[in-house]
Amino acid sequence: MRVSQISRQSMALVAVAALMSITGCGGDSSGDLAVWHELAGSGNTAANDLVAGFNQANPGMTFTPRQIADNQVDTVVRTGLSGNNPPAVLQYEGYQQTQDYAKAGQLTDITDWWNKHKDAFSFADNPVVEDACGYEGKIYCMPWDVYSNNQLFYNPDLLSQYDVQLPATIDDLKAIAVKLKGTGITPVSLYGGEGWPTGHWWYSLSIQRCGVDTVNAAAKQAGQTWDAPCFKQAAQDLYDLGKAGVFPLGVEGSDYNAQVSLFLSGKALFMNTGTWFDQAIVEDKPKFDVKAAPFPQVDPAKPSVQILGGINEVFGIPSRAKNTDAAYKFLDYMASKSAGDLFAKASVMNLVKGTDAELPALLQPSWKDVTTALSGSTVNMVTYFENLVPPAVGKVMYTGSASVAAGSMTPDDFVKQVQSAAAAG
Repeated sequence: MRVSQISRQSMALVAVAALMSITGCGGDSSGDLAVWHELAGSGNTAANDLVAGFNQANPGMTFTPRQIADNQVDTVVRTGLSGNNPPAVLQYEGYQQTQDYAKAGQLTDITDWWNKHKDAFSFADNPVVEDACGYEGKIYCMPWDVYSNNQLFYNPDLLSQYDVQLPATIDDLKAIAVKLKGTGITPVSLYGGEGWPTGHWWYSLSIQRCGVDTVNAAAKQAGQTWDAPCFKQAAQDLYDLGKAGVFPLGVEGSDYNAQVSLFLSGKALFMNTGTWFDQAIVEDKPKFDVKAAPFPQVDPAKPSVQILGGINEVFGIPSRAKNTDAAYKFLDYMASKSAGDLFAKASVMNLVKGTDAELPALLQPSWKDVTTALSGSTVNMVTYFENLVPPAVGKVMYTGSASVAAGSMTPDDFVKQVQSAAAAG
Protein backbone atom coordinates (compact mmCIF):
# COMPACT_ATOMS: atom_id res chain seq x y z
CA MET A 1 0.00 0.00 0.00
CA ARG A 2 2.61 2.49 1.08
CA VAL A 3 5.89 0.63 0.64
CA SER A 4 8.81 2.78 -0.48
CA GLN A 5 11.49 1.66 -2.87
CA ILE A 6 14.97 1.67 -1.28
CA SER A 7 18.44 1.19 -2.67
CA ARG A 8 20.28 -2.13 -2.68
CA GLN A 9 22.77 -0.73 -0.20
CA SER A 10 19.94 0.36 2.14
CA MET A 11 18.27 -3.01 1.69
CA ALA A 12 21.44 -4.76 2.76
CA LEU A 13 21.72 -2.57 5.85
CA VAL A 14 18.08 -3.26 6.70
CA ALA A 15 18.63 -6.98 6.35
CA VAL A 16 21.57 -6.83 8.74
CA ALA A 17 19.52 -4.81 11.23
CA ALA A 18 16.65 -7.25 10.94
CA LEU A 19 18.92 -10.22 11.57
CA MET A 20 20.40 -8.51 14.62
CA SER A 21 16.92 -7.70 15.94
CA ILE A 22 15.69 -11.26 15.82
CA THR A 23 18.83 -12.78 17.25
CA GLY A 24 19.09 -10.19 20.01
CA CYS A 25 16.37 -7.77 21.06
CA GLY A 26 13.01 -7.12 19.43
CA GLY A 27 11.40 -10.57 19.61
CA ASP A 28 9.98 -12.68 22.41
CA SER A 29 12.17 -13.37 25.42
CA SER A 30 11.48 -15.23 28.63
CA GLY A 31 9.62 -12.32 30.28
CA ASP A 32 8.82 -10.20 27.26
CA LEU A 33 6.34 -10.37 24.40
CA ALA A 34 6.63 -8.24 21.28
CA VAL A 35 4.06 -6.65 18.99
CA TRP A 36 5.60 -5.65 15.66
CA HIS A 37 3.81 -3.06 13.53
CA GLU A 38 4.37 -0.40 10.86
CA LEU A 39 1.83 2.11 12.17
CA ALA A 40 3.03 5.69 12.03
CA GLY A 41 2.01 9.06 13.43
CA SER A 42 -1.15 8.98 15.50
CA GLY A 43 -1.53 5.29 14.58
CA ASN A 44 1.76 4.57 16.33
CA THR A 45 0.54 6.48 19.38
CA ALA A 46 -2.63 4.37 19.38
CA ALA A 47 -0.57 1.17 19.10
CA ASN A 48 1.55 2.23 22.09
CA ASP A 49 -1.59 3.02 24.10
CA LEU A 50 -3.06 -0.34 23.08
CA VAL A 51 -0.07 -2.24 24.44
CA ALA A 52 0.01 -0.14 27.60
CA GLY A 53 -3.70 -0.76 28.18
CA PHE A 54 -3.29 -4.51 27.76
CA ASN A 55 -0.34 -4.60 30.14
CA GLN A 56 -2.28 -2.67 32.76
CA ALA A 57 -5.24 -5.03 32.44
CA ASN A 58 -2.98 -8.10 32.52
CA PRO A 59 -0.27 -7.49 35.12
CA GLY A 60 1.14 -10.98 34.69
CA MET A 61 2.20 -10.19 31.10
CA THR A 62 4.39 -7.49 29.63
CA PHE A 63 4.06 -6.84 25.91
CA THR A 64 6.39 -4.40 24.17
CA PRO A 65 5.60 -2.58 20.90
CA ARG A 66 8.10 -2.31 18.08
CA GLN A 67 7.43 0.16 15.26
CA ILE A 68 9.12 -0.75 11.96
CA ALA A 69 9.73 1.93 9.33
CA ASP A 70 7.55 1.68 6.22
CA ASN A 71 10.49 1.22 3.85
CA GLN A 72 12.03 -1.50 6.04
CA VAL A 73 9.01 -3.53 7.09
CA ASP A 74 8.99 -6.09 4.27
CA THR A 75 12.56 -7.20 4.89
CA VAL A 76 12.30 -7.08 8.69
CA VAL A 77 9.05 -9.05 8.82
CA ARG A 78 10.07 -11.71 6.32
CA THR A 79 13.38 -12.18 8.13
CA GLY A 80 11.63 -12.30 11.51
CA LEU A 81 9.02 -14.84 10.41
CA SER A 82 11.62 -17.18 8.98
CA GLY A 83 13.76 -17.01 12.13
CA ASN A 84 13.38 -18.69 15.50
CA ASN A 85 12.37 -15.62 17.52
CA PRO A 86 9.44 -13.85 15.82
CA PRO A 87 7.11 -11.48 17.67
CA ALA A 88 4.12 -12.82 19.57
CA VAL A 89 1.76 -10.64 17.52
CA LEU A 90 2.43 -9.21 14.06
CA GLN A 91 0.71 -6.43 12.14
CA TYR A 92 1.10 -6.57 8.37
CA GLU A 93 -0.86 -5.59 5.24
CA GLY A 94 -2.83 -8.76 4.47
CA TYR A 95 -3.91 -10.09 1.07
CA GLN A 96 -0.90 -11.41 -0.90
CA GLN A 97 1.22 -11.27 2.25
CA THR A 98 -1.29 -13.47 4.08
CA GLN A 99 -1.12 -15.99 1.27
CA ASP A 100 2.68 -15.91 1.13
CA TYR A 101 3.16 -16.21 4.90
CA ALA A 102 0.46 -18.86 5.36
CA LYS A 103 1.71 -20.92 2.42
CA ALA A 104 5.19 -20.85 3.97
CA GLY A 105 3.76 -22.08 7.28
CA GLN A 106 4.71 -18.84 9.06
CA LEU A 107 1.27 -17.85 10.41
CA THR A 108 -1.00 -19.53 12.95
CA ASP A 109 -4.43 -20.63 11.75
CA ILE A 110 -6.81 -18.51 13.89
CA THR A 111 -10.06 -19.65 12.22
CA ASP A 112 -11.60 -20.90 15.47
CA TRP A 113 -10.73 -17.66 17.27
CA TRP A 114 -12.17 -15.59 14.42
CA ASN A 115 -15.45 -17.51 14.35
CA LYS A 116 -15.89 -16.89 18.08
CA HIS A 117 -15.08 -13.16 17.86
CA LYS A 118 -16.17 -11.99 14.41
CA ASP A 119 -19.48 -10.58 15.67
CA ALA A 120 -17.40 -7.84 17.30
CA PHE A 121 -16.26 -6.58 13.87
CA SER A 122 -17.92 -4.58 11.10
CA PHE A 123 -18.25 -6.28 7.69
CA ALA A 124 -17.06 -9.59 9.20
CA ASP A 125 -18.98 -11.68 6.66
CA ASN A 126 -17.98 -9.60 3.64
CA PRO A 127 -15.63 -11.42 1.23
CA VAL A 128 -13.02 -8.68 1.68
CA VAL A 129 -12.16 -10.16 5.09
CA GLU A 130 -11.35 -13.52 3.52
CA ASP A 131 -9.44 -11.73 0.76
CA ALA A 132 -7.30 -9.96 3.35
CA CYS A 133 -6.90 -12.75 5.91
CA GLY A 134 -7.79 -16.03 4.25
CA TYR A 135 -5.82 -18.81 2.62
CA GLU A 136 -7.24 -22.13 1.45
CA GLY A 137 -10.43 -21.69 3.44
CA LYS A 138 -8.78 -20.77 6.74
CA ILE A 139 -8.34 -17.41 8.47
CA TYR A 140 -4.84 -16.33 9.50
CA CYS A 141 -5.33 -12.76 10.72
CA MET A 142 -7.70 -10.37 12.44
CA PRO A 143 -8.88 -7.44 10.26
CA TRP A 144 -8.17 -4.22 12.08
CA ASP A 145 -8.22 -1.01 10.03
CA VAL A 146 -9.64 -0.13 6.62
CA TYR A 147 -8.39 2.59 4.28
CA SER A 148 -9.93 4.32 1.30
CA ASN A 149 -8.57 6.36 -1.60
CA ASN A 150 -11.93 7.60 -2.77
CA GLN A 151 -11.22 11.18 -1.75
CA LEU A 152 -9.52 14.22 -3.17
CA PHE A 153 -8.09 16.34 -0.37
CA TYR A 154 -8.26 20.06 -1.14
CA ASN A 155 -7.25 23.50 0.05
CA PRO A 156 -10.46 25.58 0.37
CA ASP A 157 -8.50 28.83 0.61
CA LEU A 158 -6.94 28.27 -2.82
CA LEU A 159 -10.27 27.28 -4.35
CA SER A 160 -11.72 30.57 -3.17
CA GLN A 161 -8.67 32.60 -4.23
CA TYR A 162 -8.66 31.23 -7.79
CA ASP A 163 -12.45 30.81 -8.11
CA VAL A 164 -12.21 27.06 -8.74
CA GLN A 165 -15.10 24.63 -8.31
CA LEU A 166 -14.63 21.11 -6.99
CA PRO A 167 -14.01 18.73 -9.93
CA ALA A 168 -16.74 16.19 -10.59
CA THR A 169 -14.87 14.60 -13.50
CA ILE A 170 -11.29 14.11 -14.64
CA ASP A 171 -12.07 16.47 -17.53
CA ASP A 172 -12.82 19.12 -14.90
CA LEU A 173 -9.26 18.65 -13.64
CA LYS A 174 -7.92 19.38 -17.12
CA ALA A 175 -10.00 22.56 -17.29
CA ILE A 176 -8.65 23.63 -13.90
CA ALA A 177 -5.11 23.10 -15.19
CA VAL A 178 -5.83 25.51 -18.05
CA LYS A 179 -7.26 28.07 -15.63
CA LEU A 180 -4.24 27.88 -13.31
CA LYS A 181 -1.59 28.01 -16.01
CA GLY A 182 1.03 30.63 -15.18
CA THR A 183 -0.14 31.11 -11.58
CA GLY A 184 2.53 28.91 -10.00
CA ILE A 185 -0.21 26.76 -8.46
CA THR A 186 -0.41 23.06 -9.39
CA PRO A 187 -3.88 21.53 -9.73
CA VAL A 188 -2.96 18.17 -8.16
CA SER A 189 0.09 17.40 -6.05
CA LEU A 190 1.53 14.08 -7.21
CA TYR A 191 5.06 12.70 -7.17
CA GLY A 192 5.76 9.14 -8.26
CA GLY A 193 9.36 8.56 -7.28
CA GLU A 194 8.23 5.72 -5.01
CA GLY A 195 5.76 4.48 -7.60
CA TRP A 196 2.72 3.84 -5.45
CA PRO A 197 1.23 7.38 -5.47
CA THR A 198 0.90 7.32 -9.27
CA GLY A 199 -0.06 3.67 -9.08
CA HIS A 200 -3.02 4.62 -6.93
CA TRP A 201 -4.28 6.97 -9.63
CA TRP A 202 -4.17 4.17 -12.19
CA TYR A 203 -5.87 1.84 -9.71
CA SER A 204 -8.75 4.26 -9.07
CA LEU A 205 -9.20 4.97 -12.77
CA SER A 206 -9.06 1.24 -13.55
CA ILE A 207 -11.78 0.50 -11.00
CA GLN A 208 -14.06 2.98 -12.74
CA ARG A 209 -13.15 1.79 -16.24
CA CYS A 210 -13.05 -1.96 -15.56
CA GLY A 211 -14.88 -2.74 -12.34
CA VAL A 212 -13.83 -4.68 -9.26
CA ASP A 213 -14.59 -8.12 -10.70
CA THR A 214 -12.36 -7.48 -13.71
CA VAL A 215 -9.53 -6.23 -11.49
CA ASN A 216 -9.69 -9.34 -9.32
CA ALA A 217 -9.83 -11.60 -12.37
CA ALA A 218 -6.78 -9.92 -13.91
CA ALA A 219 -4.90 -10.27 -10.62
CA LYS A 220 -5.61 -14.02 -10.68
CA GLN A 221 -5.03 -14.19 -14.45
CA ALA A 222 -8.42 -15.90 -14.60
CA GLY A 223 -10.12 -14.87 -17.84
CA GLN A 224 -8.81 -11.29 -17.73
CA THR A 225 -5.45 -9.70 -18.46
CA TRP A 226 -3.83 -6.43 -17.45
CA ASP A 227 -3.49 -5.36 -21.09
CA ALA A 228 -7.27 -5.46 -21.65
CA PRO A 229 -8.75 -2.31 -23.28
CA CYS A 230 -10.25 -0.97 -20.03
CA PHE A 231 -6.90 -1.04 -18.19
CA LYS A 232 -5.25 0.60 -21.17
CA GLN A 233 -7.95 3.30 -21.17
CA ALA A 234 -7.31 3.94 -17.48
CA ALA A 235 -3.61 4.34 -18.27
CA GLN A 236 -4.58 6.69 -21.10
CA ASP A 237 -6.62 8.76 -18.64
CA LEU A 238 -3.55 9.07 -16.40
CA TYR A 239 -1.33 9.93 -19.37
CA ASP A 240 -3.75 12.60 -20.58
CA LEU A 241 -3.99 14.19 -17.13
CA GLY A 242 -0.21 14.49 -17.06
CA LYS A 243 -0.07 15.97 -20.54
CA ALA A 244 -2.78 18.49 -19.61
CA GLY A 245 -0.62 19.88 -16.80
CA VAL A 246 -2.72 18.53 -13.95
CA PHE A 247 0.38 17.21 -12.16
CA PRO A 248 3.55 19.12 -11.28
CA LEU A 249 6.69 19.13 -13.42
CA GLY A 250 8.96 16.28 -12.39
CA VAL A 251 6.03 14.09 -11.35
CA GLU A 252 8.18 11.01 -11.96
CA GLY A 253 11.06 12.05 -9.75
CA SER A 254 10.26 13.17 -6.22
CA ASP A 255 8.70 11.13 -3.44
CA TYR A 256 5.53 11.07 -1.35
CA ASN A 257 6.95 13.44 1.26
CA ALA A 258 7.49 16.01 -1.49
CA GLN A 259 3.92 15.42 -2.67
CA VAL A 260 2.52 16.10 0.80
CA SER A 261 4.82 19.10 1.28
CA LEU A 262 3.69 20.71 -1.99
CA PHE A 263 0.06 20.38 -0.95
CA LEU A 264 0.52 21.56 2.64
CA SER A 265 2.66 24.51 1.55
CA GLY A 266 -0.30 25.92 -0.37
CA LYS A 267 1.18 25.30 -3.82
CA ALA A 268 -1.42 22.75 -4.99
CA LEU A 269 -5.22 22.74 -4.87
CA PHE A 270 -5.74 19.00 -4.58
CA MET A 271 -4.04 15.78 -3.51
CA ASN A 272 -5.29 12.22 -3.74
CA THR A 273 -3.99 9.75 -1.21
CA GLY A 274 -5.31 7.28 1.33
CA THR A 275 -7.16 8.08 4.52
CA TRP A 276 -3.90 7.53 6.40
CA PHE A 277 -3.26 11.20 5.52
CA ASP A 278 -5.86 12.07 8.15
CA GLN A 279 -3.42 10.76 10.75
CA ALA A 280 -0.75 13.15 9.49
CA ILE A 281 -3.18 16.04 9.86
CA VAL A 282 -3.80 15.06 13.48
CA GLU A 283 -0.09 14.79 14.15
CA ASP A 284 0.92 18.09 12.54
CA LYS A 285 -2.01 20.46 11.99
CA PRO A 286 -1.74 22.30 8.63
CA LYS A 287 -2.00 26.07 8.21
CA PHE A 288 -5.29 25.68 6.35
CA ASP A 289 -8.43 23.64 7.02
CA VAL A 290 -8.00 20.53 4.88
CA LYS A 291 -11.23 19.31 3.27
CA ALA A 292 -12.06 16.24 1.20
CA ALA A 293 -14.24 15.71 -1.87
CA PRO A 294 -15.09 12.51 -3.79
CA PHE A 295 -12.54 11.25 -6.32
CA PRO A 296 -13.58 12.54 -9.78
CA GLN A 297 -15.50 10.33 -12.19
CA VAL A 298 -14.27 9.29 -15.63
CA ASP A 299 -17.82 9.04 -16.99
CA PRO A 300 -20.41 11.17 -15.18
CA ALA A 301 -23.18 9.52 -17.21
CA LYS A 302 -22.25 6.21 -15.59
CA PRO A 303 -20.93 7.12 -12.14
CA SER A 304 -19.10 4.32 -10.35
CA VAL A 305 -19.87 3.41 -6.75
CA GLN A 306 -16.84 1.12 -6.55
CA ILE A 307 -13.79 2.36 -4.70
CA LEU A 308 -10.13 1.73 -4.05
CA GLY A 309 -9.34 0.73 -0.48
CA GLY A 310 -8.72 -2.22 1.71
CA ILE A 311 -8.24 -3.86 5.07
CA ASN A 312 -4.54 -3.14 4.97
CA GLU A 313 -3.74 -3.35 8.65
CA VAL A 314 -4.29 -6.83 10.03
CA PHE A 315 -2.89 -8.71 13.03
CA GLY A 316 -1.75 -12.32 13.11
CA ILE A 317 0.20 -14.72 15.29
CA PRO A 318 3.45 -16.10 13.83
CA SER A 319 3.51 -19.89 13.85
CA ARG A 320 6.86 -19.85 15.66
CA ALA A 321 5.71 -17.49 18.41
CA LYS A 322 6.78 -18.83 21.78
CA ASN A 323 3.67 -17.91 23.74
CA THR A 324 0.55 -18.32 21.62
CA ASP A 325 -1.72 -18.32 24.69
CA ALA A 326 -0.60 -14.78 25.50
CA ALA A 327 -0.89 -13.80 21.82
CA TYR A 328 -4.51 -14.99 21.71
CA LYS A 329 -5.22 -13.08 24.91
CA PHE A 330 -3.83 -9.95 23.23
CA LEU A 331 -6.19 -10.48 20.27
CA ASP A 332 -9.06 -10.92 22.74
CA TYR A 333 -8.23 -7.52 24.18
CA MET A 334 -8.04 -5.96 20.72
CA ALA A 335 -11.56 -7.18 19.90
CA SER A 336 -13.01 -4.83 22.55
CA LYS A 337 -14.55 -1.48 21.63
CA SER A 338 -12.28 0.39 24.02
CA ALA A 339 -9.23 -0.91 22.11
CA GLY A 340 -10.72 -0.02 18.73
CA ASP A 341 -11.68 3.44 19.98
CA LEU A 342 -8.00 4.24 20.48
CA PHE A 343 -7.48 3.98 16.74
CA ALA A 344 -10.71 5.68 15.68
CA LYS A 345 -9.80 8.67 17.85
CA ALA A 346 -6.40 8.66 16.11
CA SER A 347 -8.15 9.13 12.72
CA VAL A 348 -8.03 5.48 11.67
CA MET A 349 -11.15 3.70 10.36
CA ASN A 350 -11.15 0.81 12.80
CA LEU A 351 -13.26 -2.29 12.21
CA VAL A 352 -14.41 -3.03 15.76
CA LYS A 353 -18.14 -2.31 15.78
CA GLY A 354 -19.19 1.07 17.11
CA THR A 355 -15.79 2.74 16.83
CA ASP A 356 -16.93 4.83 13.84
CA ALA A 357 -18.69 7.14 16.32
CA GLU A 358 -15.24 8.29 17.44
CA LEU A 359 -14.01 9.20 13.94
CA PRO A 360 -13.35 12.91 13.29
CA ALA A 361 -15.60 14.80 10.85
CA LEU A 362 -13.07 14.68 7.99
CA LEU A 363 -13.18 10.88 8.00
CA GLN A 364 -16.95 10.43 8.25
CA PRO A 365 -17.59 10.66 4.45
CA SER A 366 -14.86 8.07 3.84
CA TRP A 367 -16.42 5.73 6.41
CA LYS A 368 -19.76 6.20 4.67
CA ASP A 369 -18.15 5.26 1.33
CA VAL A 370 -16.62 2.15 2.87
CA THR A 371 -19.91 1.19 4.52
CA THR A 372 -21.76 1.59 1.21
CA ALA A 373 -19.13 -0.46 -0.61
CA LEU A 374 -19.08 -3.32 1.90
CA SER A 375 -22.62 -3.55 3.24
CA GLY A 376 -24.32 -5.05 0.18
CA SER A 377 -24.09 -8.48 -1.38
CA THR A 378 -21.85 -7.12 -4.16
CA VAL A 379 -18.21 -6.33 -3.36
CA ASN A 380 -17.66 -2.73 -4.38
CA MET A 381 -14.16 -2.17 -2.98
CA VAL A 382 -10.85 -3.62 -4.08
CA THR A 383 -7.54 -3.29 -2.34
CA TYR A 384 -4.36 -1.70 -3.66
CA PHE A 385 -3.41 -3.77 -6.68
CA GLU A 386 0.13 -4.53 -5.51
CA ASN A 387 -1.43 -6.45 -2.63
CA LEU A 388 -3.20 -8.73 -5.11
CA VAL A 389 -0.18 -9.72 -7.18
CA PRO A 390 3.39 -11.01 -6.72
CA PRO A 391 5.95 -8.32 -5.78
CA ALA A 392 7.53 -8.31 -9.27
CA VAL A 393 4.20 -7.38 -10.84
CA GLY A 394 3.56 -4.69 -8.25
CA LYS A 395 6.96 -3.15 -8.98
CA VAL A 396 6.11 -2.87 -12.69
CA MET A 397 2.81 -1.22 -11.76
CA TYR A 398 4.68 1.26 -9.58
CA THR A 399 7.46 2.26 -11.94
CA GLY A 400 5.33 2.13 -15.07
CA SER A 401 2.49 4.27 -13.74
CA ALA A 402 5.00 6.96 -12.75
CA SER A 403 6.36 6.97 -16.29
CA VAL A 404 2.84 7.15 -17.74
CA ALA A 405 1.95 10.12 -15.54
CA ALA A 406 5.16 11.83 -16.67
CA GLY A 407 4.47 11.07 -20.32
CA SER A 408 7.67 9.07 -20.76
CA MET A 409 5.88 5.75 -21.37
CA THR A 410 2.86 5.07 -23.54
CA PRO A 411 -0.26 3.54 -21.98
CA ASP A 412 0.03 0.60 -24.39
CA ASP A 413 3.60 -0.19 -23.38
CA PHE A 414 2.69 0.11 -19.71
CA VAL A 415 -0.19 -2.38 -19.67
CA LYS A 416 1.78 -4.79 -21.85
CA GLN A 417 4.67 -4.70 -19.38
CA VAL A 418 2.33 -5.32 -16.44
CA GLN A 419 0.72 -8.26 -18.22
CA SER A 420 4.09 -9.66 -19.24
CA ALA A 421 5.23 -9.61 -15.59
CA ALA A 422 1.95 -11.24 -14.49
CA ALA A 423 2.21 -13.96 -17.14
CA ALA A 424 5.77 -14.71 -16.02
CA GLY A 425 4.44 -15.47 -12.57
